[in-house]
Amino acid sequence: MNSNWLGKFASSGGRIRVRRVRPRASFRRNESGSVAIEFAFVSVVFFAILFGIITFGFMFGTRIALSYAVAEGGRAAMAGLNTGERETLATTAINDALNAYSPLVDPAKASITFDTSGTNNSVMKITIAYSDNRFTSMPFVPSLGDLPPVETTFVVADPSG
Repeated sequence: MNSNWLGKFASSGGRIRVRRVRPRASFRRNESGSVAIEFAFVSVVFFAILFGIITFGFMFGTRIALSYAVAEGGRAAMAGLNTGERETLATTAINDALNAYSPLVDPAKASITFDTSGTNNSVMKITIAYSDNRFTSMPFVPSLGDLPPVETTFVVADPSG
């Protein structure tokens, strides 16, 4: 036993003193749950910003994948000899590029259009419109369908003149 405690017990005449504290006073001085309450306030804002960044990252990655697919389609179209062959080569290249990004991009939701208006069909405009609502979990992040389509224009020139 602790002799210091025994000494205090003996000097008080064998009585144990109990200090009574009013419940309201002890409640006001008790700060044991304040960290949890502060975390609850801060975590709402923190998680909203965190999930907003993640959602925006997925959408940004999707737009980059679509831009890459359009560029690949245009490069492949350059090898075609006529409009039908150019569209076939471009469609194949675009679908291959979109399938490469298949966890991020759903190729079935991409709409590919070709515009070959121009002199002698030498100008080809390739457009991919994409509508996917998987990433609209945050209210302040726009839908991919609301964004303008990804497009590029290629001029196909005949090297023979």
